[in-house]
Amino acid sequence: MIRTRWKLAAIAGTLLGTAAISAAVAPGVSPLYYARFSVLTPPGPREPSPEVFRKVPRLIHARHKVLKGEDVRSIASAYGTDVRSLQSTNSNEFIFMSRGGYIRVHNGKGLLYEVSRNGETLDGIARRYLGKGRDLKAFKADIVEDNGLPPSSVIVNYRFSKGDRVYLPAVYVDLDTYRMPLRNFGRISSRFGTRYHPVLKRKIFHKGCDIPMPIGTPVYPSRSGTVTFSGWKGGYGNTVEVRHKDGSMCRYGHLSRLNVSAGDTVQKSKTLLGKVGSTGMSTGPHLHFEIITPSGKSVNPLAKIGRK
Repeated sequence: MIRTRWKLAAIAGTLLGTAAISAAVAPGVSPLYYARFSVLTPPGPREPSPEVFRKVPRLIHARHKVLKGEDVRSIASAYGTDVRSLQSTNSNEFIFMSRGGYIRVHNGKGLLYEVSRNGETLDGIARRYLGKGRDLKAFKADIVEDNGLPPSSVIVNYRFSKGDRVYLPAVYVDLDTYRMPLRNFGRISSRFGTRYHPVLKRKIFHKGCDIPMPIGTPVYPSRSGTVTFSGWKGGYGNTVEVRHKDGSMCRYGHLSRLNVSAGDTVQKSKTLLGKVGSTGMSTGPHLHFEIITPSGKSVNPLAKIGRK
């Protein structure tokens, strides 16, 4: 966003404020070292410790490598932010976290937005994320102040470059992401991909995943949407299909009981779709869970959990 040397020096001044704060964070380290983690400059290649995020009185960001045993709550607490801020910034609910993976962390309370194209404006971003009951002018002023933009940005409608990151205070994204359709489950008996079919006795491509559970276990929508099919569907047995607002669809097969009808609106993790069974081409009680893209392609459902 702002790349001139004199402005970077000004950033560093506000970043740590005093030499005392700098010493408290890391004795002997110049304030300019931490300037590279500011929202106003691209982060450096190294990761500052969570302690830095807690003590630096300016919003900074970096990548965090997920370690064994960490979850989104512990990471948010370590960096002095909250779960919703990390979920919104990464567009991920982090229901499952992969050890060794990276997430974007910051020490603010809100969304760290990454500009997707050159020329995006302050006004355009502010209008897109303006919440109900929030004044646009005041919101833009908050963005200008928290990101260290020139005061004239509100008047001239500041333009950003692709890749810039803009902190939007108190903004949280409502993530319409996939959840597991069962509230409790132990294992996956058959995963997405080519497998040896236990009934047909030959290798075929498995378009979803099979989750073994006792007959009668409640099944809930992975995402909110509209029921487009509820009934018998060949080898799937009793099946429910739910279409989502982006055109994707979830299929729930081998049910013992159907609790919804075509046309019903269902809510993620709350509306009872039906119950686990062993109907259709099945060797035992389980749920067949499948996710289909708007183009009609089946994708690995486990890779979509917590994501859109």
